Amino acid sequence: MLAAALAAICCRAQEQPATVAGASAPEASAVQASTPAQPEFGVQVHSFRTFVKRLYSVRALTSTLPAAVVEQVHNWPDEWGKDRHGFEKRIASLYGQFVIGVGLEETVKAIHYEDTRYRRLGHGNFFRRTAHVITDTVTARRQDGSRTPAWSLAANAYGSWGIATLWSPPEYRTAASIAEWGSSGMGTFAVSNLAREYWPDIKGILHRKKAN
Repeated sequence: MLAAALAAICCRAQEQPATVAGASAPEASAVQASTPAQPEFGVQVHSFRTFVKRLYSVRALTSTLPAAVVEQVHNWPDEWGKDRHGFEKRIASLYGQFVIGVGLEETVKAIHYEDTRYRRLGHGNFFRRTAHVITDTVTARRQDGSRTPAWSLAANAYGSWGIATLWSPPEYRTAASIAEWGSSGMGTFAVSNLAREYWPDIKGILHRKKAN
């Protein structure tokens, strides 16, 4: 079953570019002004409190209820039926999958520090920005600024579905099923980051149309 988009989210503070040696103050200011501003992020602390807060967040609701409604309408999996008990099973399954995914993600982040919060590029052509979205989804930043595969998000997407197969119908308890739906989970992270990249642009266009 498809776990709804989770999001993901971590990153360390960016330093402001240093003044070029020998450049006058106005020239240095011009160089800085030409550089697109990037949001600053503090180092995220991963703790049991963070884990518990995520379990009762708005995202916990949006990651379970809409998907459960869609599955109920399509009667998926059909072994659970379309009655009230079937809907309850779908809600419980999706929320259980969400809890397991968040637990796996936070555990990996606590052991192998990963900063997966999306950092918007905000400039460049469509292909460059989309490549940035993909890169920021499948990789994470370390404390020293280097890049590492986003193991925590992979653990969330693939691990949560792998465990969810234990209570799913037998035909979904296969490696192919875990690969398929785990990849779908990674796709939802990418879609979420795509929205973060382009929504400010769309919102600006809508505001300009209203003003006219």
